[in-house]
Amino acid sequence: MTRTEEPTSGADRIDRESSHWDAVAAAEIAEYGEALAVLPADLHDRAKPWLPFLDLPVLTACLFERLGDLSGRRILDLGTGNGFLATALAHRGAEVIAVDVSRASLALARQRAERSGVLDRITFHLASAESTGLPDASCDAACGLFVLHHTQLASSAAELSRVLRPGAPAAFVETMGFNPLLSAARRILPGRFGIEKASTDDEAPLSPSAVRGFGEVFQGSVAVEWPTVVCARMLCYLPFMRGRLASAVLRTADRGLGKVPGMGRTSYFGLVCLRRSD
Repeated sequence: MTRTEEPTSGADRIDRESSHWDAVAAAEIAEYGEALAVLPADLHDRAKPWLPFLDLPVLTACLFERLGDLSGRRILDLGTGNGFLATALAHRGAEVIAVDVSRASLALARQRAERSGVLDRITFHLASAESTGLPDASCDAACGLFVLHHTQLASSAAELSRVLRPGAPAAFVETMGFNPLLSAARRILPGRFGIEKASTDDEAPLSPSAVRGFGEVFQGSVAVEWPTVVCARMLCYLPFMRGRLASAVLRTADRGLGKVPGMGRTSYFGLVCLRRSD
């Protein structure tokens, strides 16, 4: 059986995040009418067909690799959103706890799981990343897509330490702030030159200092991996850089960057890999 439980935090930031993602879920429902099923082999949300251009399938595949065999394991999907990752985890044999602050997102995620035939493998939990309400050491692994940079990192690190079993892995695809040029562009450009402002006011890409601070609280190892470089391709947010030729040039430029040692840190996306200490 699945269930939806009540949130444990009423903080203003959580309320703002909840309202934002409720609106995002409503927009997705309005656009697609009904939730798009997730297929067992999917590595990206097919409701968002531009994701392969940004190498999200590469990042998601690496996330699954870091978690290992999922069969019969209890996996926490933190910030499940529209439920793509929770459903993909369930297809791979996991028993999933899907946590989110948005009631509307959880309703969409539930519908999506049902259409995908895995509703019986997912528990939906209305709560924040900082206070999930889950029992101590109750999760065999944890993961998420673009969630940590929306949280209060010290609190979410402490919560992950609490709910993960000793030795348990975790992996998060995240928006990274290691590239100062991309970080400056993110601050300056959204809302100008035809670039949509899609971020919330409370989120911030994970900077090196933020990752270090997270590691000081998390009870285990913390590492950042760069499975792919998505740097030049961020120019596709400029309307005049969205043509087929420009997209091919940007992709080629990133492929070249990826072959240069140490240039992974220029990527806008990375993989935060954790392991709870024994």
